[in-house]
Amino acid sequence: MRFFTVTSAIAVRTLHGARLSAASAVLMLALVWSSVVPAAVSELPFGQGVLWKIELPSGDTQPSFLFGTVHSSDKRILKLPLEVRRAFAGARSATFEIRTKGSDTARMSEFMQLPPDKTLDDFLSDEQMDLLRSAAEEDGINERVWQQTKPWALGLSLSLPQSERKRAQRGRKVLDFSLQTRARDFGIPVYGLETLDEQLAVFDEMPVTLQIEYLELTLRSLDEREERFESLLQDYLARDLDALHARMNEGLAEVSPESRADFQDKLLDRRNFNMAERMEERLREGGAFVAVGALHLSGEKGVLNLLQSKGYRLTRVY
Repeated sequence: MRFFTVTSAIAVRTLHGARLSAASAVLMLALVWSSVVPAAVSELPFGQGVLWKIELPSGDTQPSFLFGTVHSSDKRILKLPLEVRRAFAGARSATFEIRTKGSDTARMSEFMQLPPDKTLDDFLSDEQMDLLRSAAEEDGINERVWQQTKPWALGLSLSLPQSERKRAQRGRKVLDFSLQTRARDFGIPVYGLETLDEQLAVFDEMPVTLQIEYLELTLRSLDEREERFESLLQDYLARDLDALHARMNEGLAEVSPESRADFQDKLLDRRNFNMAERMEERLREGGAFVAVGALHLSGEKGVLNLLQSKGYRLTRVY
């Protein structure tokens, strides 16, 4: 089975103590459930470019900017292009998928834990448990902890590439969180488009059978984490959203049509609609800098197409 690729953002602490995001979370889900076979690229509305100028139809306010991110702390990602730095420096407000706060980690922990009367032994086969025990020991996760963790959360934690985890343990923040910290340091008002609970529900509502399948695929493909992550970063650095979407579609190829449609609706389409609606207040004020996962930008039901249908003027900057 194959699966999907990239999106959105929330602060969470993984089982190894590394910072992860729901966007990186979906990203990790995608990397494991995607094929290593190059995906066919198809052209989508707004399929190229990660920074867009957004202007009201009236043109009577300062232009805003929408930036598509990838949730990584790789130095190539954190080194922002001049065009992005300029857009950020002139911002009157900064909006992200969620507005992080200190209670996020505790709330995430609540979502990750199985009910008190359950352990993973109740869900996994002996063979799956052996694979998990070996992987968790190698990654330094205590058995008492992982036995009480939901399969989706454990899969996400184990999916995190070692390079990303090591940077997180050194305190380096992924791009979205780095920008949010910078905005606060500069005194720029910070807003969120979603709540933490809304983002976590995307994973927590996955059927248990699907969670288990994801966890097993994670365990059987740990050696491929770095290679897949690098391929995704290369697509992003090329500003090729068509290629990112193609990876997602390739990953979904073997999922049932019903599951594929449901996942597409919950993970992207419905959230894209909400994001486009919720960012309008900032866009009407003018001078907004909005950053969301890159896969939310493009496509027929992407945020950019939704904004254009509302009459906003869009110009690719980078």
